[in-house]
Amino acid sequence: MHVNRFSGRAADYLRGRPSYPEAVVDELERQGLLPGSLVVDVGAGTGLASLLFLRRGYRVIAIEPNAEMRAAAAAAGIDARPGTGEDTGLPAACADLVLAAQSFHWMDQPRAWAEFERIARPGALIALLWNNRVRSGSPFLEELEALLHRYAVEDIAWAERMEKRRWPGMQEARFPNSQSVDFDGLLARIASMSWMPRSGTPAHAAMAAELRALFDRRQQGGLVELPHECVLYWTRRA
Repeated sequence: MHVNRFSGRAADYLRGRPSYPEAVVDELERQGLLPGSLVVDVGAGTGLASLLFLRRGYRVIAIEPNAEMRAAAAAAGIDARPGTGEDTGLPAACADLVLAAQSFHWMDQPRAWAEFERIARPGALIALLWNNRVRSGSPFLEELEALLHRYAVEDIAWAERMEKRRWPGMQEARFPNSQSVDFDGLLARIASMSWMPRSGTPAHAAMAAELRALFDRRQQGGLVELPHECVLYWTRRA
């Protein structure tokens, strides 16, 4: 995994990233996941997906290689442990659900998938979860997308790697997941992206100034909408 990509971004991640809809848990329960069973959240970051399951009564172990992100998850009351998608450090056949939320594209995917299957119990679910940005459909979203491309520090298509967001043979479900944010939330959401300028840099200051002007033009009642399409992929371990 890309261990240090999100160093220095935990505060922005906590402030700006959207959570996931309850419909994700509902769908996995329809697929046979039983409340109270063990969820392993791999590449958990600050624990957004972990909290979704904890609040529904599941036992959760979060695996996160980045110390800063892992500390943020632990501070939220999550059992957060060091490890990677390729080497979780967990015993074989321990999990009822192995989940990678917004993280699978950073892994060595064949090795990570083998690890997911190793730690999943026979018949357990393996799932990939994403909040995919909606990039067009309103003047605000289209102007925001142009701003992101102007200030990105690496190729957006490579960093987001949409083609690496699933594994062959998985089923899928999609849910709308909109986020209403004030300017500080918008700035944090953008700064949480590993391919945007880091807080404290001249490029970040310039980007923030342009983002402020965009926000002021397009806000309504002090807020803008950031729509996402939440996509859940799942399969069952043989």
